[in-house]
Amino acid sequence: MELVLLGTGCPKVDYKRFGPSNLVQTKKTKILVDCGSGITQRLDQIKVSTSDIDALFLTHLHSDHVVDLYQLIISSWHSYRIKPWTIYGPKGTKKFVKNIMNAWKDERTQRINYEARSSTQAFKITVKEFNSKGNIRIKDLKITYFEVDHKPVKHAFGFNFLHKNKKLTISGDTRPCENIMKYGQNADVLLHEVFIDGELKETNKMRSRRTLHNVRSYHTPSSLLGKIAKLTNCKKLVLTHLVPTKFNEKKLKKTIRDDFGKNPIIGYDLLKIKI
Repeated sequence: MELVLLGTGCPKVDYKRFGPSNLVQTKKTKILVDCGSGITQRLDQIKVSTSDIDALFLTHLHSDHVVDLYQLIISSWHSYRIKPWTIYGPKGTKKFVKNIMNAWKDERTQRINYEARSSTQAFKITVKEFNSKGNIRIKDLKITYFEVDHKPVKHAFGFNFLHKNKKLTISGDTRPCENIMKYGQNADVLLHEVFIDGELKETNKMRSRRTLHNVRSYHTPSSLLGKIAKLTNCKKLVLTHLVPTKFNEKKLKKTIRDDFGKNPIIGYDLLKIKI
């Protein structure tokens, strides 16, 4: 099993860190987790065609995690995808996908009629919404989904990917919560979001003290992440969805190492990790 970090950024634009997205792949299976800004370009960089993706999993419906959904679908058609899409996501995903497809219906119809391609299967989408927890098997991958705490977002999820006795845990966006400790136990790799304490300063009314407090409050601060990783007993901790995207790497590593007992891996776009 291999994890590829396609995008490690956040809503604020950084040309070195695209929107949140990951690829989990084996020799038989390719699954996307989230589809932030720039996902199709990153897939092209690693020579993975959107026509070959088996399924898309969405952690939650914040814009930075789903903004390139239609781009993913339309580009797969242009990449000769001849099979339907299956999208797994939280409650509300069916409505969201329907609205996105309807927004581009006229343009899509024009393309279909004029370009006369042999298949429109890429535009057929099955959406399956999560319960509070459950298991899904796709080819040789077993995926466990579980709720995390990203309130006021009502429905947010993390995932375990299991393959040949190896375990990858993806936190999704979350404040510290019991389910990360529970489902992340003994993970070979824990891929976790982080809000980096001390890097964002109050500047004006667009970044007030209240703004900083609220943003920090529904993410996992760096001051606590090492403790969480220690409690999960994970072998490797990989950081993603870095808020902010520019920070003191040496200081961040030390903050987490002091509690975790070993250095985290600071994720960057196109990083590949064998599991």
